[in-house]
Amino acid sequence: MRVVTLANVKGGVGKSTICSALAVRAAEGGQKVAMLDLDGQETLSSWWVRRGRGKNPKLIEVDAATEAIELLLAEGWHWALIDTGPAKLDSIEPAVAVADLVLIPTRPSAFDIEQAAIIVEMCENHGKKHAFVLNAVPSGSAKLLKSSVAFLRQNGFTVLDPHVAVRTAYAAAVTVGKSGPEVDKSEVARREIDALWEAVLEILTETVPA
Repeated sequence: MRVVTLANVKGGVGKSTICSALAVRAAEGGQKVAMLDLDGQETLSSWWVRRGRGKNPKLIEVDAATEAIELLLAEGWHWALIDTGPAKLDSIEPAVAVADLVLIPTRPSAFDIEQAAIIVEMCENHGKKHAFVLNAVPSGSAKLLKSSVAFLRQNGFTVLDPHVAVRTAYAAAVTVGKSGPEVDKSEVARREIDALWEAVLEILTETVPA
């Protein structure tokens, strides 16, 4: 089983939106996908209820990440995607500790990016692969996107090339328990999430130098 944790101490950066979209994408590939909501605001849980409490992806109600992962392993799940809340490091760290990969969503702003440094430190302390995902990128902001990627990489951070733009589809989707690609007739959101999912798979298969 692979475990992907979405983490950032800053709220409003799109953790739940990306978590739900990736969970749906993984399930579309025939994989058995579990979701864990460790955010006290229960955003992902509310989304799943609106979706109709489907069996795949399925929300697993838990109090602690470690015990949940042990249970999911025993039950034969293929993926576990963990949504975490902002600020509460005592609940974020256990979710980082059990992850194979930690995705750090952030808006393309130095102020937002700098807030996530503590998550990077946490990942490094636990020896976890981690990468930034630029989210809510405004349209027509190629220069902003480029400067944000450069800022991240100049500071030694890994950032995935696929980014997620500001789209009505993502906001509309969460209100009905869907993912952006499921409601976007233009297929642009589909291409974004497909590219992000492929980047996740690629980084998970990378070998760590000895």
